[in-house]
Amino acid sequence: MNIKQITKQNGKIVYRASVYLGIDQMTGKKTRTTVTASTQKGVKAKAKTAISEFIANGSTRKPKPTITTYKELVSLWWDSYKHTVKPNTVQSMSGTIKKHLLPVFGDYRVDKLTTPIIQQQVNKWANKANSGEKGAFANYGLLHNLNRRILQYGVAMQLMPFNPAREVIMPRKRQTEQKKVKCLDKQELKTFLAYLDTLDQSNYTTLFDVTLYKLLLATGCRISEALALEWADIDLNKGIISINKTLNRQNGLNSPKSNAGYRDIPIDQATLLMLKQYKNRQQIESWQLGRSETVVFSVFTQKYAYSGSLRQRLKKHFAAAGVPYVSFHGFRHTHTSLILYAGVNAKDAQYRLGHSSANLTQNTYWHVDNDQIQKTAITYATAVNNL
Repeated sequence: MNIKQITKQNGKIVYRASVYLGIDQMTGKKTRTTVTASTQKGVKAKAKTAISEFIANGSTRKPKPTITTYKELVSLWWDSYKHTVKPNTVQSMSGTIKKHLLPVFGDYRVDKLTTPIIQQQVNKWANKANSGEKGAFANYGLLHNLNRRILQYGVAMQLMPFNPAREVIMPRKRQTEQKKVKCLDKQELKTFLAYLDTLDQSNYTTLFDVTLYKLLLATGCRISEALALEWADIDLNKGIISINKTLNRQNGLNSPKSNAGYRDIPIDQATLLMLKQYKNRQQIESWQLGRSETVVFSVFTQKYAYSGSLRQRLKKHFAAAGVPYVSFHGFRHTHTSLILYAGVNAKDAQYRLGHSSANLTQNTYWHVDNDQIQKTAITYATAVNNL
């Protein structure tokens, strides 16, 4: 090591040397650094320190990740994860992490998280869920899978040697009574449609609501799909609605939930006529405001309507009609139940709904219908009598 004496502008003498550290394992290049001290002995001491630090850092001068806690690991994982999913998922996952994972694991050092620690927490979530408490922990399998995914990212980033969540044993979920999908039965639907026909549709807001409700009932599409519709998506000559986008919680556009979500939905003549009349009325309203409108369910004050405000109006309409509140999604359930029990096969219903499989359609919507039970009994009796 060649130590040089340097005289500064203020006349002070210092000693400086170029120190060879070794081959950088990250770049494969020879690495040197410069050390300065007031004495030659000080230069030698600093040179030894620089070499030791270089080796301790993995024989590289590149900075090592300074992730030590679970909270820091989550932040690193989130920066990459949030760009791979849609805004709705970003919002829900962010809330789940902040409310359920960070409070219990956030302060742990990642190298101190063990399988027993995680197992104990999963057991707590399971006990709450199986005792009937409501909350995200009711689906404790989701919380565990999300935590396992985050920790596996830590393994991939070489921040921890193994994933302690992989050895956790999932507690069995208590069997509960299967919940029926919320929908209007035949009498309730008849009552609701009769109520809609009594409304004063010369009022544009009322016309908007009636058109939206009847379209959802006639197509089975999701509210987010309906509110994203533009007139260019509807062939008013052939009577076909093309679903190719959906509205997210930030009122921006997303692609459909899956490839199966892209679909063309034929509509009946009554629904087609309703849309034509609604479009004519909408044009008159928009011209009065000095604009033209491309969005089907526009409220004029912004490009797309907020489903939250529309939901409040829906509740009032259900109450006024004297039928149970089943939400916008209840219209989808109602449509599907009607077409399935009318004899439409599950494969055709699957396409119309935009489901990825016919099994999903059947398992979700094929529930017991009292009228159908009676028909089954009559069918059996008829078959026996014809023996």
